[in-house]
Parts: sequence; structure tokens; C-alpha cells
Amino acid sequence: MGLLLGVCLLGLSARGQAQGAGNGIKGDYYEGTDFEKFVLSRRDASINFNWGHQPPADGMPAETFSVRWTGWLVPPASGRYVFHVTVDDGIRIWVNDKLILNEWRGQAVSSYTAAINLRANEPCRLRVDYCQYSMDTRAVVTWERPDQPLTTPPPATWRNLWGLNAETPTPQPIPTQFLYTRNPRPMPPLAVQPQPVTVQAKVPVRPQPQQAAARPRRTQKPSVGTARRVRKVVPAVVIAPGPLPEPARPVADSGRTAQLSRLTVGETVTLPELYFDQGQAQLLPAVRTALDELAATLRARPELRFEVQGHTDNVGNAELNRQLSQQRAAAVCLYLTAHGVPKPQLRPVGYGGTQPVADNTDPAQRPLNRRVVLRRL
Repeated sequence: MGLLLGVCLLGLSARGQAQGAGNGIKGDYYEGTDFEKFVLSRRDASINFNWGHQPPADGMPAETFSVRWTGWLVPPASGRYVFHVTVDDGIRIWVNDKLILNEWRGQAVSSYTAAINLRANEPCRLRVDYCQYSMDTRAVVTWERPDQPLTTPPPATWRNLWGLNAETPTPQPIPTQFLYTRNPRPMPPLAVQPQPVTVQAKVPVRPQPQQAAARPRRTQKPSVGTARRVRKVVPAVVIAPGPLPEPARPVADSGRTAQLSRLTVGETVTLPELYFDQGQAQLLPAVRTALDELAATLRARPELRFEVQGHTDNVGNAELNRQLSQQRAAAVCLYLTAHGVPKPQLRPVGYGGTQPVADNTDPAQRPLNRRVVLRRL
């Protein structure tokens, strides 16, 4: 019975670990070297592809295409991680929205490394952009873990002639078990502990009659049997707090929404948390979380009115960009009104790529032009 129970517990433990393992990373595939035309989405086990001269998927061309992988990476140990990249042609890598590698250009097969410090079991956002121009097609992202450094030689055994025939360790692709299409551990709401409120009661003091300045007041000792007048001291009163409202969920906000009430008419504020996938107008889950605080601010200040501006880069047709920016602004307004913001407070307007704030010719700066701006009316 003991052995049978142990086997059952081992099986349950293994099944629980399997349920907690990663499921890979989401890949969005586009025609064009800069995400011009969306074709398909799929879940990839890892970023380890050598397509040669073949298309990466059905319905995709073999050349002139781009891929954007997005998801979450859960490091198994704390320390310095080194990402090794073999690519043909261009690649960019963000970890927790920090650009750690930018080699966005046509080139022959090349290798690069980038390092970043991560904490064990703390999910971090991962985004990898890839573009292919012509001929060979390769995108391989491997890593070197701090708990498994490549400089450590393998143990000497009879299989490698006691170290004489040992192979040098090489970085391996990031295993699927550490990659997730969604955050495996979303941040819980902040816990607010109720604290008692102490109120000091005030004792009313009787006003004293005014005395004439020329007639000094004579003090007399109290006679025997006369009671002294003693001022009562009332102890502090502790009022138990009532039920507190549910604390707001933590959002990835830069703090600029707090400036909305201080804006004068005509002034603008850019909300960098509101971003969209290339060529898309659907709100991403992280963006929806950030909009919750903005909705709360507008509900608390019904006198505020804003023009919600949508902006894009200048890649593609100008009229299509204007329509896309209008759709993005309308999507933001629709979300806010669905969460209690009155419609008269918002006016969606799409400006397309007519008002850039960064150099559109630089691929690294171009995403700054894809933004949402609030202008007070």
C-alpha cells in the first residue's frame, strides 16, 4: 500500500508540473519585410528555424516576409542570461520592453549575442521581430543560463574517454517549458490592510469674562471644604473603519494619467502604454489593463473632455493609415465608454502618419510614431 500510494503521489506531482509547463510563443506572420500584410498566427515551440529557400508556412512567400513573436519567458534561475542569435536577415529582441538587440537590415548569415539580468520564476515579456529579404532564411535564438554556464566542461566518464573526447558545450534553443503565450502568473490586486482612524475629541472651553486692564485680578486660596474645579480629560476615541472599496488593480501606467486634470485646453499628453500590433486596431490585453486607470480618472472628473488621437507611421498607403488610426482611436473610446465614461467626454480622430514625432526612416524610431494622444478640449 505504501508503494502504491507513493507511485500515485509521484504521478500527481508529475501531472501538476506538466500543467504548469510552458506552451511556446505566439508567432504573427506577415508579407513584406516590415509587417505590411498580416497572413496568419500560430504557436511556435521555440524560435529555432532554418527554412532555407522554403516558405515558413502555408500561404506565406519564401522571400520578403516578416515575423513577430510575442509571449512570456520564465527564467529558471536568477542571474545573467546571454542570448545567442543566428540570423539571415534582420532581427530585434525586447525583454520586458527593453531593446537588447537591434540588427534590423538585410545581411548574410550572422551571429550576435545580447545579455540581460533576470530573476528566477519572474515572468518577463519577450518580443522578437524578424525580417527576411531574399535567399537564405534563418532565425535561431538560443540562450546561456547562469546556472548552466557553457564554460563548465562536461563530467569525465568512459563515454568521452575521461574528458579527452569531450565536446564543447553550445547554447541551446530556449525550451518550450520556459515560454508562454500568456502571462503564467498575472499580478494579483494590491492588498490594502484597513487601519484604525484615531480622532482626538476636543473639550469645549468656556469663555472667560474680560477684566479691566487697570484692575488686576486678585487670586484667593480656596477655603477648606470648597471643591476645586477640575478640567476633565476625555480619552481618545477610536473609530473602526467601515468597509473599504476594492483596491485598484496595478496597471502598467507611466503616471501621466494623473496629469490629465492639470492640462489646459489645447495641451496634449501621450500615453505610451496604448500600443497596437502592426496593422491592427484590436486592443491587446495589456493595453486594456492600462485603460482601466484612465477610465477611473475620467469618471471622477466628468468636466474633462478630450480628443483621442490615433497616429501611425508612414509605411504603406497614406489613406489606409488614416483609416487605421481612426479605428484605433475609436477602439480606445469604445473601451472607455463601456467602462462608464460618458460619450460626450471623448472625440476619436485619426491623423494617420501626418504628425510624426520620430524619424520614420529609422526602423528603431519608427514605432514611436504609432501612438495614442489625448488633447484636452
